Amino acid sequence: MPTQPTARRKIPKPVVWIVRLLLIAVVAWLLLRLLRGVDWSDVGYALTHLSVEQIAILLVAILIRRSILAAPLALLIAGLSYLRAMVSDVAAAAVATIAPSPGDVVLRLAMLRSWGIDTTDAASGLTLSTTLFYVARLTAPVMGFVIFLAARDFYAPFAWAALVFGAGAVVLLGGLLYALRAERTAATIGRLLGRLIQRVRRSSPGPAVWEERLVSFQSHSAARMHQRGWLAVLSQLILIVVEAGVLVMCLAFVGVHLDGPTVIVMFCSFMVIYPLTGLPLMGAGVLDATYAAFVADHSTIEATDLVAGLLVWRVAVQLLPVVVGLLTVVLWRRFTWNG
Repeated sequence: MPTQPTARRKIPKPVVWIVRLLLIAVVAWLLLRLLRGVDWSDVGYALTHLSVEQIAILLVAILIRRSILAAPLALLIAGLSYLRAMVSDVAAAAVATIAPSPGDVVLRLAMLRSWGIDTTDAASGLTLSTTLFYVARLTAPVMGFVIFLAARDFYAPFAWAALVFGAGAVVLLGGLLYALRAERTAATIGRLLGRLIQRVRRSSPGPAVWEERLVSFQSHSAARMHQRGWLAVLSQLILIVVEAGVLVMCLAFVGVHLDGPTVIVMFCSFMVIYPLTGLPLMGAGVLDATYAAFVADHSTIEATDLVAGLLVWRVAVQLLPVVVGLLTVVLWRRFTWNG
């Protein structure tokens, strides 16, 4: 007798709506807390009166940030120069900001193929660099909590963020390490994938071909990680510090007085909320309000200065790379077509 397929359990709609409303309420409360004390004329003045030296320093800092972001790609893809890795990274970042995923991945692969990079090398490097980036992103709250605990005091919100995101980092890293050693699993998945695809499309390669492809992908990824994986991991840890440093610099440029305790609060607060940069538009609104709430709880920095510094930071790390990235895409397509 044929068995009836078991229906998947779905979260009741009322529960979904309640969760959404709670999230909206929390974000709205954080935004109101941030914005109610803002003097927008002072914010406008701070944004339009950055000195030439400050703008130059900020541009250098952004260039360093982008070079570190591109480091894993250059390290994990054989034959890819550092400059081309940066070009690919900034172009994909621009596309990811204005277009839904996986448009950025498609663009990266197209760029890498146009530069003569082997498909397996490209796919392996992209997968590894993306995974390491998310491991670092989820590890950042743990770093922020530990530094704040050692330098200042125990703070429950930081502890909860470190626990939740740290657990996610452990799971993701454990999965990566297992995948790098699981050649048999890759072969099994390849055979199953080949059978499924062949059922949908008869002309597609059989299970043996897909098994060979996934085993080759797995062994290639393991070899690259063994050779240069530690450098890629180190670059991502440095990236977290640089990201926090750029924000602190932006706050200093709009008039925030920096001393030891204040810098620790600003650094650690950004590390704890760093996973929010994975939200659309780098968590615009949510990240800013949460950061301001954490900093305001442990310092006397005014909301006006926080808003001005965050706006300068967003222009530097979000708006400027989008403009440069789109220009890069246009130039790449023009030279590719002409070639």
